[in-house]
Amino acid sequence: MIRVLQVVTRLVVRGVPRHVLELAAGVDPVRFTVEVAAGRGERGEGSLWPEAASRGLRLLPVPTLQRSVRPDADVRALWDLYRIMRRGRYDVVHTHISKAGVLGRAAARLAGVPVVIHTYHGPVLEVEARGAAGAGYRLLERAAAWLADGLVAVSAATARHCLEMGIGRQGQYRIIHNGIDVGRFMDWQGPRPEGLPAGRRVVGAVGSLTAEKCLDVLLQAAAKLQVRVPQLQVVIVGDGPLRSHLQAHAAALGLGACVHFTGLVEDVRPWLGHFEVLVTPSRHEGLPTVLLEALAMGRPVVATRVGGIPEIVEDGVDGLLVEPGSAEALADALMRLLADGELRGRMGAHGRRVARERFGLEVMVRRTEQLYEELLASRRGRA
Repeated sequence: MIRVLQVVTRLVVRGVPRHVLELAAGVDPVRFTVEVAAGRGERGEGSLWPEAASRGLRLLPVPTLQRSVRPDADVRALWDLYRIMRRGRYDVVHTHISKAGVLGRAAARLAGVPVVIHTYHGPVLEVEARGAAGAGYRLLERAAAWLADGLVAVSAATARHCLEMGIGRQGQYRIIHNGIDVGRFMDWQGPRPEGLPAGRRVVGAVGSLTAEKCLDVLLQAAAKLQVRVPQLQVVIVGDGPLRSHLQAHAAALGLGACVHFTGLVEDVRPWLGHFEVLVTPSRHEGLPTVLLEALAMGRPVVATRVGGIPEIVEDGVDGLLVEPGSAEALADALMRLLADGELRGRMGAHGRRVARERFGLEVMVRRTEQLYEELLASRRGRA
């Protein structure tokens, strides 16, 4: 039995923590035993701790582990992770997100864990910052990469970005695309969610309300579309620090009841199932899980040509890709799809096939299991 510890900065309602839970719950229980260590979330992010517990996962809270940089708390978090790893006698430690990645890899090496792996879920934006802060982050990420036996990137674009920043070596990287429980989305049928009026042309976005998601650009596009599509309804599913700013921006653009903010939701399927188009206007992305979910539900997408998105969406086949930051391009792409039901149908059917054939959860889990076994065998062979 191979003992694995997954380490993530916080178990909140975002894509990376959900990925960690799917991975932890999905591995073969005959060959692997998995535990999850996680720190504290922040206000307004929601919590995945109850869901993780309901799935029977063994959880190890690390209250000192948090997103913000606090040297005193970070040293304590390093010590706490080290003690967990020494007691747990893990064969593999697999870390996610920058803070957990740096501290978790250092703790694993101090604890003598045989195999240490880190997943890059998207561009490490901190390393691009100018000045002393950016230089410090680059130094930390480069050092942490040398502590890992293997580095996983969720897209080829993410691996290229990390290598360009001097993080790790080419031979360390393995591309393992995100995966979803395709059947859970393909087979969904349900009523219209409360708060979504009938008779509207619904486009929506799903994600954290943060700067990199560029939802202000979606609102600007909606303002341009409103005249051409009087029944337009824009739905923004999720929460985050920019919610009040985005609501004020929508009001200033005169969108009024045209935009609905749902806040955090337990299940995105009722909303995705009633979108005519999913919109992802991000400035930066790794490999957005919500795009996979939309494709599995037969929903065409309009997304920006950034990160791993072109590795999911083929422009003109199962969605339309635009350059980031252009409200006009976003509005034109949305208008093209809203005006052509036959095109939406073709794209939706193709997207379902792509999700089923390439992005199933079992593909992601099996490839990760193979990586664990391969690196562990290599380490034992060297020993």
